[in-house]
Parts: sequence; C-alpha cells; structure tokens
Amino acid sequence: MDFSSLRFCLGTMNDAKRSAVQMATGVDPLCLSVPSGISDQPMSEDETITGAINRAKTVLEALPEAQIGLGLEGGLMYDEHFTRQWYLISVCAAWNGQQLFFGKGLSFPIPNLAVQRIQQEKIELSTIIDEWSQTTHSNHRGGAYALLTDDRVRRADVFRDAVIAAITPFVSPYYRK
Repeated sequence: MDFSSLRFCLGTMNDAKRSAVQMATGVDPLCLSVPSGISDQPMSEDETITGAINRAKTVLEALPEAQIGLGLEGGLMYDEHFTRQWYLISVCAAWNGQQLFFGKGLSFPIPNLAVQRIQQEKIELSTIIDEWSQTTHSNHRGGAYALLTDDRVRRADVFRDAVIAAITPFVSPYYRK
C-alpha cells in the first residue's frame, strides 16, 4: 500500500511518534505541537481516543497544506471484566476534514506499582519509566514498551501499527466499495 502520495501532519513534536509515522508511511510528516484537550496522563480508553481525535483535527486546521491530520495518544485503561489489570494503550486518529478513522496499537499490561504511583502522586507513566530506566525523555524513544520488554518492542513500533490501521481506509480501494 502506497501512502507516499499523501501529505500528513502530526499533532506533536515527539520523536517516537514522528518516527512511527515515518515507518508507517515512508514520508516525514509536518509536525506541530497542539493540545490534546485531555489530562496529561489519560486513564481510560475513551479519554485516550478523545485526545488523539482532538490532536488530529487541530493540527489539520493549523496546517491546511496537509491532507490528513494525525493525532497519536498514549494512555492507560483498566480491564475490569477479564484481568482486573491496567494496560498501556496507543491510539492514532486520522482526519481528512470529512472522515475520521482511528487505529490502535498493542495493549500492554502495566505493573501495578506504576499505576499506584500514577494515581497517588498524580504523575505520568513517563516519569516512572524515566526513573526506572535512569534516563530522561524515554517517551521520545522506546518508552515503557522498551523498558518492560528489554527493547523487543519500542514505542514507535506500537504507534506505527496504530497509524497504519488509521490511515488504511484513506487509500485502500476496499473502503470505497
């Protein structure tokens, strides 16, 4: 599938998210930091999706030379039905001014200790991952995924899959039938 003829804009300057779009599309997106309109640490799937949609719509409005606005948002969600476990999720919203699609990356269980600290200390997961990995700005590189999997999965990989899922309907002939 060839995405290279499309012009994408991305509602963040985050290096891992920019890399995800590059890997998914083969092109470098226009990037602009725009607000998500949600909390710094989304704590539900709905909030995470809302943030991605807000970013996609806002960035396309700000950069009308692009054809598709992309909003990538990471967040946490709790599965109360099956596992009673918190999961890290990654969402991409794609908006062309008329149609909206979103895709999701890998859901990944998060250690309970991290979630307890997020809830008690009102901090972001990236703060904890930076502490645990003894680094800074891990969310611009491998993020929680890389630390927890010993670098087998990286943040850009997970967002790449979400981007592909969200933009496929814009190019695949099967969505036009």
